[in-house]
Amino acid sequence: MNQVVELSKNGIIATISLKGAELISVNKTDQSSVLWKKDDVFWNRTAPNLFPIVGRLLNDSYTFDGQTYQLSQHGFARDQNFSVSYQSSESVDLNLMWNEESFEKYPFKFDLTIRYLLTEKGVDVQYIVKNVDDKKIGFSIGGHPGFQLKDELDAYKLVFSNPFLLERHELEGAYYSGQCSAMDCTGELELNNTLFENDALVIKKPPFTWVALVHKTDGELVRMHFDQIDALGFWTKKDAPFFCIEPWWGWADELNHTGDFQTKAGLHWLEIGQTRDFKYSIVLP
Repeated sequence: MNQVVELSKNGIIATISLKGAELISVNKTDQSSVLWKKDDVFWNRTAPNLFPIVGRLLNDSYTFDGQTYQLSQHGFARDQNFSVSYQSSESVDLNLMWNEESFEKYPFKFDLTIRYLLTEKGVDVQYIVKNVDDKKIGFSIGGHPGFQLKDELDAYKLVFSNPFLLERHELEGAYYSGQCSAMDCTGELELNNTLFENDALVIKKPPFTWVALVHKTDGELVRMHFDQIDALGFWTKKDAPFFCIEPWWGWADELNHTGDFQTKAGLHWLEIGQTRDFKYSIVLP
């Protein structure tokens, strides 16, 4: 069984697995977790962390300094065992350092900390990336929490912090075609399976600060706040009882990308010794 860490604060409880530093439950003491409960029939993850890439590379490979590397979708962090570098009753820092195995897939030396901090109404998730290499390092990072649905998808809607013009970045398979489709969003988007026939619904540079997943009859299930994200993905599978809201700093390859890592869109670059952090929040109603 995977080792887990449990946090508790003022009636909020969270459980995190050391494998992948994955949040596996978050709830109030008198309620069940809002997160999806793993089921191999549909999806065997709950809230994986995406690093050092978000999405998929063309041919699952890239080149850097004349060498070709293989790296699978969403990177390797979600399958690695993290160590606890700090823990209190209401927060934990989970750490993953580069090693020889990671260097064969990703030739950069990094120090990644994923921090979970309970708040009055939920949990903050913070990614802290430090460059411990002797050169610049490039990466993408993001979250992929899935939320439990009790009814069919069309019983739900998304409510945004403000109205906006929704520009959906179209996918061909796992890659961006370069095409967008636009539709006015009055601040709400009713959900249905048709929206996800071509995989995820992706909004780059989202012009809103939070989004809520709302049951049309029972009210708000969960709200997510973001810290200047590059993109937001919404994803589910047909007739699956979960819905994912994915804050990303980066995204998958475009169909016309050359494979050169240094020109890949959506990467963040850190100078030698530099540290950067990224954050999103899960808020319970």
